[in-house]
Amino acid sequence: MNKPDCSNSWQLCFGRFGSSMSFEYTEITDPLFVENKGQTGEDDYIMVRAKLYSHVPIKIPNWTPQAHCYTTLFKQYEQELLEAEVYPDDVWVISYPKSGTTWTQEMVWLICNDLNFEAARAESLQIRFPFLEVSLIHPTDTSSFERAKNTPRPRFIKTHLPVSMLPKRYWEVKPKTIHIRRNPKSVAVSYFFHSQGIHYRGSMDTFLRSFVREHQFYSPYHAHVIEYHELQDCDNILYLSFEEMKHYLPSVVRKVCEFFGKTYSKPELELLYQHLSFKSMRDNPTVNYKSRDPTKKGEQFIRKGEAEGWKKELTPEQIQLLDEWTKEKVPNQEQRKLFE
Repeated sequence: MNKPDCSNSWQLCFGRFGSSMSFEYTEITDPLFVENKGQTGEDDYIMVRAKLYSHVPIKIPNWTPQAHCYTTLFKQYEQELLEAEVYPDDVWVISYPKSGTTWTQEMVWLICNDLNFEAARAESLQIRFPFLEVSLIHPTDTSSFERAKNTPRPRFIKTHLPVSMLPKRYWEVKPKTIHIRRNPKSVAVSYFFHSQGIHYRGSMDTFLRSFVREHQFYSPYHAHVIEYHELQDCDNILYLSFEEMKHYLPSVVRKVCEFFGKTYSKPELELLYQHLSFKSMRDNPTVNYKSRDPTKKGEQFIRKGEAEGWKKELTPEQIQLLDEWTKEKVPNQEQRKLFE
């Protein structure tokens, strides 16, 4: 009997449920998702749970990772994910999507590269700071893991992976890492417009209802943030928030400079603040990528960059939906401060 071809049809190989030595794959059977997936462009979404996680240094008692949302492409690249090399001179930026990642990447790259603005403007951030696992969620011409592997050292790596799915070598090497988080309502709005510019065909309301059910890429959202903040003995990680960067950028820059052992003069830092301003980032084609959807010619990766723009975008009912979601998912009052 011929072996079924998994590259084109995950269902052929796994049917409703599937697993490997390292990951468990589950179809999304939520009625709302099933009803809308054909119209919204989410036909190939699946939930993936890591089965090997004892090496993750987390403080949560009896912790078991939840399943996270990806596409059926995950199975094709799971070995490359597991075996991804990590080097001591790597610099990683980690976040849940739309948490201020691009802004943080540009800041980190410049601080670590002697504020070389000329080099930053000459090369796309996507080249300078490759997205490690994008092949898990979108078709790519070549493996994103291969591209990251071939990036000249010292490498700058972007990832949205949860703690349970980071390459095992990450925990052995512990490279310098920045983790950035953002208010969930801001994330929700930004994620909708971002997804709409790539593949999503549903309404804002449908997206939000899917988001709170944890059926958008990399969800569950709260678990991602909490698990990174509950790691122990990880002094290689510096934690930031989008809101902190928005309101106190000089303070954040000082913190990041200290973390990487860098010192710059006041005039040099003023140039950095100017480069990292919203207007400068929005007008900079090396960081503000155009929408991949040809029907949305005017839309770019960096849209508004506001700390509380959700107040203008969301209805009172949608705000309540997201607030109740956070209360339900984060009963611990101390942890809830991470989402303010």
